[in-house]
Amino acid sequence: MFLIPKGSWRLSIRARLFILLLILTILPFLAYRFAIDLHRILLNNQAIVQQQTVENLALILENRTDLWALQIQSGMPTRLSHLNLNNSVLWVVNELGQTTYVVGKLPPLADPSAEGFFVAIGKLLIKTFATFLPYSLPYPYPQSPQPEITLIQHSLNGQTLQQYRMDASRNPVSLMSATPLMVQNRIIGSLVLEQRMETLFSESLDYFYRLIGIAATLFFIVMVGAIVHTASLSNRIIRLDEDVKKTFDLKGRLTQLDFPDQRNRMYQDELSDLRHHIYEMLKQLGAYERYLKQLPKTLRHELHNPLNRLSMALTLLEKETQNQQLIYAQHAVVQLKQIIASLSEATSIEDSLQSQQPESFPIGLMLRHYIENIVLLHPEYQIESHLHIDEQTQVLGDGFMIEQMMDKLLSNANDFTDRQMPIQIRAQRIGNVLELSVENSGPLLPSGHERQIFDGMTSMRAINQDQQAHLGLGLYIVKLIVDFHRGKVHAENSQFDYRGKRLQGVSFKIRLPIERIER
Repeated sequence: MFLIPKGSWRLSIRARLFILLLILTILPFLAYRFAIDLHRILLNNQAIVQQQTVENLALILENRTDLWALQIQSGMPTRLSHLNLNNSVLWVVNELGQTTYVVGKLPPLADPSAEGFFVAIGKLLIKTFATFLPYSLPYPYPQSPQPEITLIQHSLNGQTLQQYRMDASRNPVSLMSATPLMVQNRIIGSLVLEQRMETLFSESLDYFYRLIGIAATLFFIVMVGAIVHTASLSNRIIRLDEDVKKTFDLKGRLTQLDFPDQRNRMYQDELSDLRHHIYEMLKQLGAYERYLKQLPKTLRHELHNPLNRLSMALTLLEKETQNQQLIYAQHAVVQLKQIIASLSEATSIEDSLQSQQPESFPIGLMLRHYIENIVLLHPEYQIESHLHIDEQTQVLGDGFMIEQMMDKLLSNANDFTDRQMPIQIRAQRIGNVLELSVENSGPLLPSGHERQIFDGMTSMRAINQDQQAHLGLGLYIVKLIVDFHRGKVHAENSQFDYRGKRLQGVSFKIRLPIERIER
């Protein structure tokens, strides 16, 4: 079974709707094929009818010549009931091939301007399709500029034959049928009947052309309306998507709410309702986000004085009496201060990053000085460093923020290390990217938590593991700083070889883009 990668066959709503409309364009071609088949049926039927008419006339003249003589003597040959001589011509030819009698008349060529609007549209469509499609109108008999010569010759030889007369543009204009005229089993001449193409089909074909014209007009109106509606709907969805994107910055944080509640008031439908609901949701989300941003400052301001008074009271009580519960209470006050400090730190760093302008600094030199200082300040960390980068490797950002990032990573590594190997700090250049990693042996990350640990208020520590308050903001601050430097951070479970021992632990890898290298 072949699996299609997610997103590899993504089609927009506009593309799918236009594909549907493109499929619907098959309908005119089906109508054209239907028109061609109808032409063939009508032509065959009319040709058979005309052939039978001329054969019946010849049979009548053979058996009842008195009727024919009476018609001639009366001077009204059009009273023949077998055909309408107002729309056709009947030739009587003798055995020498000479025309001895002509009765009837052909109507003038039809004036296209006299046709109805939809009839003209139907004919125009059929002719247009026949121009560029390799499927011509089906005329079942040969065509000739002067078919009467061939017809008379064959009919005097005892054959019944039909041909089309062609005009200067080589288009059929009439159908001619010829049959032998016999008396007492002897050919004494022939009968030739000619009829215009437009009268062959009477009004049935005009009805069909009118139907094609009306259907084509309706189809055109529906297609134009569908295209306009599709484009409008797609544009409204695109505008909605762009307005939502503008509401958030590159880090996914809600910026100043500038999302229009209504864009086009001529539309009042489900999409306008969706825009309104998104507007209400973003407004509530913005208010909630502002509340969360102000919460640490409010807590720090509102709890600072009560905590100080409580701490002083506990200190005074501790001098007057010795009680284990006072120690617990004092420790609880310290934990509350740590919680407020952690919340304030995350908020202040986030605010600082928003106002900070990134500058180019040598991260290689900064890391070397930082590691020298951290080894002196925190010997309990047991750090080993492996810096394989030039000291003048430049990164666009802020060196002080990078130091804070390293503080959080090393503190996290020290909390989870099992002390079987020192904390490893590695730095190397891979192309135009600086890869910085902090590794520690110890417990592995739970499956599926490799990304979750960088979210705020997420901690993998056991409750009261070290009797200190942990809000899960350390790695959240790391993510904020890495995003500010246009980098990426991820954690993964790893296997380490240290002095012949096979150890397991966690590795944090940070990838930062290098600006330039100066020597």
